[in-house]
Amino acid sequence: MRIGIPRAFYYHSYPGLWECFFRGLGHEPVVSSPSTQKTLEIASVHTEAENCLPQKLFDGHTLSLIGQVDAVFVPRIISIVKKHNCCPRFGALLDATRAGIAGNTPLISVEINETAKPLSKTLYGLARTTMGADRRTASLAVKNAFAAMEEHHHEEAIEQERLRGERKFLLLGHPYTLHDHFIADPIIKKMKKLDIPLELMSFGDNNITPAGILWCVFNKMHRKLQSLDLRAYAGVIQISTFNCGADSMMVESFRRVCKQKGVPYMLLMMDEHTGKAGVDTRLEAFVDSIFWRRTDMAL
Repeated sequence: MRIGIPRAFYYHSYPGLWECFFRGLGHEPVVSSPSTQKTLEIASVHTEAENCLPQKLFDGHTLSLIGQVDAVFVPRIISIVKKHNCCPRFGALLDATRAGIAGNTPLISVEINETAKPLSKTLYGLARTTMGADRRTASLAVKNAFAAMEEHHHEEAIEQERLRGERKFLLLGHPYTLHDHFIADPIIKKMKKLDIPLELMSFGDNNITPAGILWCVFNKMHRKLQSLDLRAYAGVIQISTFNCGADSMMVESFRRVCKQKGVPYMLLMMDEHTGKAGVDTRLEAFVDSIFWRRTDMAL
């Protein structure tokens, strides 16, 4: 069976896991191509105008798979980290996809709720019950899928270690914004062109405890900002997307933490109409203002 996996939303929270999992069960995973303007154009015909940008991209990725695969994988995600919640859109993703854009395309799904059940048991149940795998095949598929995801997180850790000792900028955002080509690539490429070291926020460590923020992604970002050292970080750039209600509630909190730390902070709001020239100008101005500030302080 050819199983479509939209390269959006949940995909970036479990890097490498889903392809390896379904391949281990004897199926052919088909991951949609990286996001482009074309992805949004495909979605614009069907998606709700008021949806956030990542939701529109998810719809575009899903639509690009329909007709190319036998089924599309769309999980219902309640919790990625134990005792934490996700964006409400993750919980409603299956229903929204089925009601909005899936049409007659079969959807494969499972409820992921780390607070109620570890992901490994959830995947094993999906393999045995929905996909019809035997015990040995199911167990091996789960084991290899986790190994693939850990390998990706290990590569991230190596990249962060490479930047140790350099004064760098932190790029803050959700996994599905930081690793989406349409949203984050213009920022990453511009900073590289400016020869500015850039560290992407990492989400590999799920061993966190609730600390007043029960959204797992925001708890991790908040903890990261609280640990920032001005000697190691020259500034923070946060990517937010138009119509993200969750971001709108946390942006000011992040801004305050950065101010208390003395680390310059900039919010970049991205939507389908954001022009590359505007992003370039804002990044250049932010970087220049920081360097001018350091020069003035040195004088």
